[in-house]
Amino acid sequence: MDNRRHRPLSVQLPRAWSEPDVSSAHKHAIERALRWAWSEVCHRWPQIVKTGTEEAITSKMQLILNLHATDHRRCAPGLRSFETVNRGAKVVTADGRIEKMPDLVFRPPVSRGVRNRSEWGYFVECKIIDGSVTIRLYCKEGVTRFVNGEYCARMPSGGMLAYVRDASTPYMSLQPHLEMAFETQSHISREETDMSDSLHSRRGCRDSRSLRLASRSSFPHC
Repeated sequence: MDNRRHRPLSVQLPRAWSEPDVSSAHKHAIERALRWAWSEVCHRWPQIVKTGTEEAITSKMQLILNLHATDHRRCAPGLRSFETVNRGAKVVTADGRIEKMPDLVFRPPVSRGVRNRSEWGYFVECKIIDGSVTIRLYCKEGVTRFVNGEYCARMPSGGMLAYVRDASTPYMSLQPHLEMAFETQSHISREETDMSDSLHSRRGCRDSRSLRLASRSSFPHC
């Protein structure tokens, strides 16, 4: 007979304050897969890319990212060991609300130290960029949700994906908005002109840790 004491089901497990970050190798795989998926979406649905809604474009991105070939291998480069890319699944915010729905969630093979798969992964928010108004919304309705812990509340990093229709680039377009707001600690350009990295304090999270946010732009070329 097993005499070990077990925690009663009525006793709630202590909530993890932080999950381990997704590895750099897996983040690079996600970036590679997003570039590939964008090129496929542009080729297959050019009109949606040019005039469609954010929801319509993201739906096609998810479809392509989860596509399998006839030999049952996943088509997206770098994602063969990943779980299905989710879209629109509600998550728990830092203050306990259950209402926000990240656009895309990537989950690679679970790393050491993960306590809850629902709160672990690489969460990506998508926005259309087409002029200065949409850039402000990109920050107000995108970056803010990460900073306040409405998305990836238990993760130290997350991503923003821009569907760019006006040839904007992340660093030059976002720097005037990020440098004095959104709890920004730093914002640096990447060697790739379609990416930048920003570091933010998380005022909405219980442990007040920093969040590193990668901004990724997709350029229409179809």
